[in-house]
Amino acid sequence: MSHAGYIDPNVLIQTEGLKVYFVRGGFLAEKQITKAVDGVSIKINKGEVMALVGESGSGKTTLGRAMIGLQKPTEGKIIYNRDSSPVVITPKTKIIKHIRRELQMVYQDPYSSIDPYMKVYDALSMPLKYSKIKDKEYINKKIEEVLNMVGLPLDLVNNYVFQLSGGQRQRLSIARALSLDPKFLVADEPVTMLDASLKGEIVDLLKKINKQTGITILFITHELPIAKIVANRISVMYKGKIVESGRAQTVLKDPLHPYTKVLLEAYPKINPESKDTIKTINVKESKIDTSKIQGCPFYDRCPFATQKCLEKMPDIKSMSSDHEVACWLY
Repeated sequence: MSHAGYIDPNVLIQTEGLKVYFVRGGFLAEKQITKAVDGVSIKINKGEVMALVGESGSGKTTLGRAMIGLQKPTEGKIIYNRDSSPVVITPKTKIIKHIRRELQMVYQDPYSSIDPYMKVYDALSMPLKYSKIKDKEYINKKIEEVLNMVGLPLDLVNNYVFQLSGGQRQRLSIARALSLDPKFLVADEPVTMLDASLKGEIVDLLKKINKQTGITILFITHELPIAKIVANRISVMYKGKIVESGRAQTVLKDPLHPYTKVLLEAYPKINPESKDTIKTINVKESKIDTSKIQGCPFYDRCPFATQKCLEKMPDIKSMSSDHEVACWLY
């Protein structure tokens, strides 16, 4: 396994020019390439919660999976800055087991991510046994510890997973990920499948775990209001590219990229003096073959697009110490 040169000691994990392409067809059918992640370079600091925001199909989940070794990159690299020495993950890297256990994921759907006919004890002990941990006393102690962390009573260990509510299943999913003491956790739309009354509980739980353990979290969501609550920083992703990033309050208070503005305008603004209204931004209807767009992927929808936007993708530009944008308007 290769090692990196100098990287910022405050950064836990970063990507450099990361690409993940999916190819369909070939031989008899014409090849079709989907650029799920297209040259993404981001840094996530130790102990922070970063929100990765974008609509469905923007590549958020693929990026998260690639960062923890569940998806093989096509090009570029991921640098995981372990305490001992940095580890570089490339298309040729085979991730060894003790690295994998430090990079964990909480999946979107708690109903399909854990076998409903398993007992809670087995669901929590299986990852530990897979990691060659055989000490039953240690396993029992760790299960009790993670159940306490996620707010589930210990007497649930003998229940079957299908007997749990949706909120309890998602807490179990988080507990299972935490059982291996990971350094980095990807939470992939962890509240999307829950009703409104439970969303706040899970968000608060992840924030509490972050503060208590110092675990670094990548929180994937399409809901900017949730990103505002949970994250220190926000990166906005559209069609495989990061178009804007910065401190959460900065990005939400003063969005720069037209796509970020579209996402914000999609949510109602609360005005106690009048009825709530949903603002809209004029997004043009696409009349161009998107395969011909060599530049900004938002070109076909952006009301401010120019010929330059069609021909060349802008580099990420620093607008302040805590705000970056990839847009020819700036």
